[in-house]
Amino acid sequence: MYSYFELPDEVLSYHGEDFFDLVSKKCGNIVKELMEKLSIDSVKTLLGVEDDIFSFLKENCNALKDIKERACLCLDDGTIIIKPGLRIDLDRFVATLRAKSIQNISLQSTTISSDDNSSQSNTLINSDTLEENKNSFLNTLINNITSNSKKSKNNYRYNTKVQNFAQALYIMGGRNTYEYIRLNLPGSVPSITSVDGSITKAGGKIVESEFRYDALSDLQISNNYQLAVCSEDCTGVIQKVVYDASTNTFIGFSTPLDHGVPVPQFFQTDSYDQLKEWFENEEKSNLLNVHMLELLTISKSSSTSFLLGAYGITSKFNSIDVLRRWLWIFERSRISNIRILAFATDCDPKYLRAMRLITGFFAKLPNIPISERNDVLEVKLPKNWSSWFFMRTRQLFFCFQDPVHLCTKIRNRLLSQSASMFIGNGKISVDVLFDLINNQSKLIHGLVKTDVYPKDRQNFSSCAKISTDDVLSALNNVSDSYATQIYLRLLRSIILAYIEQSTSILDRIYHSWITVFICRLWWAWLQLTDVEEISTEYQDKNKAFFFITKAAYHSIEINAHTLLSVVLLVCQHDLPESALSITSSNSQICENIFRLTRSMSGTFSSNVNFTVGQFLRRAGKLSVLQDIERQNEHNLSECSLQFPKHHKRRHRKDMSINNRLDVSNNILTQNTIEKTIHRAFDDAYKMLSVLGIDVILVREHRNALNELSTYVRVQIENTSHTTDFSENWNGYSDDESDSEEDNVHDQYDVTSESSSEDEADELTNNSGHKRSQFKGLRIFNEIPASQSNSYFRINVDGNEKYMHKQTASWLLTDNKPTLSADRLQRVQKRSR
Repeated sequence: MYSYFELPDEVLSYHGEDFFDLVSKKCGNIVKELMEKLSIDSVKTLLGVEDDIFSFLKENCNALKDIKERACLCLDDGTIIIKPGLRIDLDRFVATLRAKSIQNISLQSTTISSDDNSSQSNTLINSDTLEENKNSFLNTLINNITSNSKKSKNNYRYNTKVQNFAQALYIMGGRNTYEYIRLNLPGSVPSITSVDGSITKAGGKIVESEFRYDALSDLQISNNYQLAVCSEDCTGVIQKVVYDASTNTFIGFSTPLDHGVPVPQFFQTDSYDQLKEWFENEEKSNLLNVHMLELLTISKSSSTSFLLGAYGITSKFNSIDVLRRWLWIFERSRISNIRILAFATDCDPKYLRAMRLITGFFAKLPNIPISERNDVLEVKLPKNWSSWFFMRTRQLFFCFQDPVHLCTKIRNRLLSQSASMFIGNGKISVDVLFDLINNQSKLIHGLVKTDVYPKDRQNFSSCAKISTDDVLSALNNVSDSYATQIYLRLLRSIILAYIEQSTSILDRIYHSWITVFICRLWWAWLQLTDVEEISTEYQDKNKAFFFITKAAYHSIEINAHTLLSVVLLVCQHDLPESALSITSSNSQICENIFRLTRSMSGTFSSNVNFTVGQFLRRAGKLSVLQDIERQNEHNLSECSLQFPKHHKRRHRKDMSINNRLDVSNNILTQNTIEKTIHRAFDDAYKMLSVLGIDVILVREHRNALNELSTYVRVQIENTSHTTDFSENWNGYSDDESDSEEDNVHDQYDVTSESSSEDEADELTNNSGHKRSQFKGLRIFNEIPASQSNSYFRINVDGNEKYMHKQTASWLLTDNKPTLSADRLQRVQKRSR
């Protein structure tokens, strides 16, 4: 087989003299002259000749006689033979031209296909729909897919915006959804391995007990946040110990606290015996504690929640641990140029006692002089307010009891079998609500029996339904219901003051303080009345039996004082207007992240619970998703991604701006605030006077605001004041007890199994085992030096082996951890 000639790229277009010169150079003059005689004057013509051109020399033609004599050999029998050299040169020349022609056709086909793809892509991009927004993400995605279609899979590339889209898709849709799209739209999104790595690099790695102050600093710099509300809450987790190779730490043991602050990466060891000792002696985490920041801004167009830290614990901590932890978080956040305005939690007794101690609400901490610091906020309180304002005016930060939890406590007291509440000559009873449901149309009140008596004691929607204006109006037609109406108005005012988005600032002040004054008037009446006069049926009961729980009352007082203090500081220009984001001052963002992480268990998975390690992984992904959403909502990129939003979030920005118009229009002044508070007292007094409490209050000269508040202050000082002198903070008990059964933690049960992806199916004992191979387990004779930190060196039957630390954790686990998949069952279980 002969090789091809080297011919110019444009040879296929040769004709005339250029063609004949080329033939002369490659095949000789004889072939050139033959082609001239045959009128073959171009490459195109030559390739179109089907017959061998030398075959014409076999014919008797005078015009070709001279060429025939030079090109052929005549045999004795008259047969002619073409000279082999000429034959080879011509065949080689023609073969080269044909190869060139085929190559050219292939290139033209590729170019046409590419041009067609490009044309189709450009046609789609330039369509009327996309022309309106040339910077849309769809344009970017189409261009990226088109670019990758010209490359091999190993050379696929993705721009930053497509990578952000892929990360968000993977986090929200899960592995199956992501892989389905990737397989059916090749070149559109990276592989799962790549997107997992990019999520980790983007900040998706959260370490147990490590607070994310570096990420907080970056967030503050990019968004100029100044204030934040820090919330703390816990939920039940599956008690399972796993090994985290990235930090060389065992996760799942109860995190030790150093003066209330969790110690990061405490459970690190290279000794199998040490791990075994921990399994035998250390408690496993049955609770997950999280700290969330709600970053306050004037323009609340995007989600501003931020996961500060998370760690596994048990319930064995006290209120001073909480207090010291809050002080530490406050100090560290100041380094990130963010001031913690308030801490918010549920109504757990430990947290409530910490709040009272830190704010000085009938509590003292003489050994920690918080109010003497230079960076405290000082409320310039008018002197004539001091009689009814109970909280210290110098505060390092404030505290909010979560209003949702507070509402459920108020509702649960109504349902309680261990209390029977009276106000004056009226009894507060849930029976009037059942009478309403049984005797009036649902079109009037909108209630069903499960709204009144929900099985889930933490159900907030029940609280909102039983305290609507329609229900209160309908109760006017139910006999002996006025005391219950006042109680439901108390519940309704808490919702309007702290939860309802559309409430104005002045109305928030009104509703927060009318709840305070209802409770003060009610409590004062109880203290001034003999039990026999209240009810002959319950003469042996303590007066607390007829009132809301002490924890609920203290929470109402603390929230109202905090709200008023913040408003006054804004009026003094000591705080920015963003501090008036009252609906952000709760611990519901902790509940929200618990719900989100449970929802990430997978579309086809029935397991909604998680271990501490699983929560950290899922929360890291949520953090990355939140960063992507925040960047796009702030238009920090050329083509923004669009994220679905609940309709309540879409209206939040407008509501928050409207709520602050009171400040900008100079409506909030000390005079208007004072009038609002006095109006709240007058309305509360009028409501309760209908039930006859005014008789004894007038007789005892406790019917005016100042006299009533002075009396209540003395009563609380005598019965509830707490002082802590301890240096070690260990010699006391948290006495903010609550008698209601609704004070529970979301934790124990035994009906839902944990995920077993890290578990093996074989080998229950490593002693006396004769095998050198352990199928399915990471036990090896040798390991790479780079992985030595992830393995224990153990002895099996006198032979040295290397056991992976996760395998060791599985080996030492002697029971299968479980947690109820039913939230109702978790909530109804008591904290242990």
